[in-house]
Amino acid sequence: MYDEPQFPFASLTQVVTDVDLLDATSATGENYISENGLTGSFGHDVIQASTRVNYAQNDGAKSVENGNWQIFDEMLARSNATTQLSTEVSSVTPGKDSTYLLRHGPSADSPDLTNHEDTSFDVVVLAAPHQFANITLDHHIAHIPEKIPYVQLHVTLLTSPHLLSPAFFNMPPGKPAPKTILTTLPPNEEPQQGAAGVGTPGFFSVSLLRPVTNPKTGVQEYLYKIFSPEPPNSTFLTHLLGLKQPHHHTESGISEEDISWIYRKVWDSYPYEVPRVTFEEIQLDENLYYTSGMDGFISTMETNALMGMNVARLIADRWQAKMAKGTVRGGMEAPTLLPSEGVM
Repeated sequence: MYDEPQFPFASLTQVVTDVDLLDATSATGENYISENGLTGSFGHDVIQASTRVNYAQNDGAKSVENGNWQIFDEMLARSNATTQLSTEVSSVTPGKDSTYLLRHGPSADSPDLTNHEDTSFDVVVLAAPHQFANITLDHHIAHIPEKIPYVQLHVTLLTSPHLLSPAFFNMPPGKPAPKTILTTLPPNEEPQQGAAGVGTPGFFSVSLLRPVTNPKTGVQEYLYKIFSPEPPNSTFLTHLLGLKQPHHHTESGISEEDISWIYRKVWDSYPYEVPRVTFEEIQLDENLYYTSGMDGFISTMETNALMGMNVARLIADRWQAKMAKGTVRGGMEAPTLLPSEGVM
């Protein structure tokens, strides 16, 4: 998909077919691994546990210092595009000669919420899941992206001077608990839909990220991350850390001596990858493109970056074809190709 003859591709469905991935995308994970001989404890203990948190976490994982947002910030900087930060697009409407009017204005966190205007663009790329973008696509647009179900994930970060309790994981008192715990369903438990899919374990993963120093006390503590379908309550946290029942009312329901800091975030982290043989359209209408159809195929930063590169190539190829004919829309003389003049 990254190289010729598949790249660039105008249809995600067609390229998935061309590279022989339909057998994988049309089957459930359970059926696919079974048909390929991955059965028994490996399929249950390793693949299922990794799938439940979308990726396997371990001490050897790599990360970008200060956050991987810098990758995309640098990509944007190198594009030489004119970037309008703190700006939200509220609607996309077809204009004259296959152009589009973008209604835009200050974002919700801007002090000035009154200044909205329409700007015309030759080509528009919607590079976010439409169902979460709060952008209205005019009903005259040929194709509106379908909604797909996403996992609503609760991420909890907390610091504590306590290590994980071995008793919580049915381990002997003197044996330390692992730094990373991924859960699976018990062998005889049927998988459920939505938040109930977590089953009796009650959480997807718990990770000890690293030791930290409490800035108030100077005491070493531990930074933990928990993935779960619901926010962990004080009873769960008490048992996880091997504490006495909570009696101080804080955000965590536990005293600051036991949990000094806690941060909770809930978000639509990634889609449920259900079996399918057709995928979202790349081109929603003439000169209107969509990159987030990749989420229904393989939802990663890498595959969405691939789709961005693919759409950019489709647009460039189309402009070059028009330039070769000596005209672009309306019989105008072909312009010199320049970097994008607006990104929001």
